[in-house]
Amino acid sequence: MRRAMAVFSLMVLVFFGLSGCASTDASGDYIQGYDFSGIERIAVVAVEGAGGSEAAQNQIATMFNQQFMRKGYRPIERAQIREVMDEQNFSQEDATSPSGAAELGRILNVDATLLVNVPEYEEDMSISVQMVDVSDAAILWSASGNASTGAGLTDKVGAFFGGVGGAAAGASAEGIPGGVIGGAVGAAGGGLAGKALTPHQQEQAAKLIEELAGTVPDRH
Repeated sequence: MRRAMAVFSLMVLVFFGLSGCASTDASGDYIQGYDFSGIERIAVVAVEGAGGSEAAQNQIATMFNQQFMRKGYRPIERAQIREVMDEQNFSQEDATSPSGAAELGRILNVDATLLVNVPEYEEDMSISVQMVDVSDAAILWSASGNASTGAGLTDKVGAFFGGVGGAAAGASAEGIPGGVIGGAVGAAGGGLAGKALTPHQQEQAAKLIEELAGTVPDRH
């Protein structure tokens, strides 16, 4: 039993050392002297990347809308933007450049549009965003950042608990060698059982987007 507890304690230290690695870092800049109070209605017209998942792209757009609402802006829902794009035969690819985003923004009758890119959305997440003036396609604000999403953390959780169970059983029956073997087998099985990363990715995306949005001036 003492040997099993020793193995358990060691695994606890290793696990919690690994689990504290998630972090975010963001920076942004905007046109100095520009009157952002003149911008009210905005639209996230394009979200590229995010693994090509439309569901993930919609989640990213919603997170930006929430943050901009807190800063006094009035974002348009993504479903409404899609409807207008379909009516106008405006393709998603047309909206991914500042000029295209400005054109779509005029159709939507908004003051500015947002272009978002999420090139990485796995263990390391990165997001960049630009605010485009619909009148002349000028970039009013841009920001970028990255986050360690902790992808693989769920694997570690599963591996940890699987390893603890296997190590305890092995140590009790066979001593330390058995504990090590049992821990390795349990870790492999536990890692396979812990693949659900989406909730943690959402949490880290929300944190990163909050930091990105924090670099744009408030309307009021």
